Amino acid sequence: MLRITSLICFLLLSGCGFVQDEVLVGRYRLVAVDIDEDMSLCWSLEDGNCVGDGLPGPTLFAAGFDDKYVVAAVHPRPKFETPTNRDVTQFFYVVRGNESNAFPNHEIKGPFDEAAFEAEKARLGLPTFPRVFRGLK
Repeated sequence: MLRITSLICFLLLSGCGFVQDEVLVGRYRLVAVDIDEDMSLCWSLEDGNCVGDGLPGPTLFAAGFDDKYVVAAVHPRPKFETPTNRDVTQFFYVVRGNESNAFPNHEIKGPFDEAAFEAEKARLGLPTFPRVFRGLK
């Protein structure tokens, strides 16, 4: 019985991990812990962990970057337990700072609705959203 319990515990724990984890640019990563709808932008630490530090998510469904900014589009989820509201889209941009720092050195702007974001995009020359997660859009 002990061997069966140990085997079950091992199998359950070995399945843990991010369902999505990819570098967007520099130390910015796109991660989803348990399900794709958990997708968030995070800052990669030197030990391999990742911190949100107020960055957009969940449910981030589109992202982009250039040498000055990271942009993100999110369908808000008011509380962790509630479903994602795909009828509403919030936009953010992050002013990139010194990415050699151990901790984030960036400014997070948003949330913006689409009209306000388009105005910021025109004013600042914000990048487009080449990385889109189709299942989350």
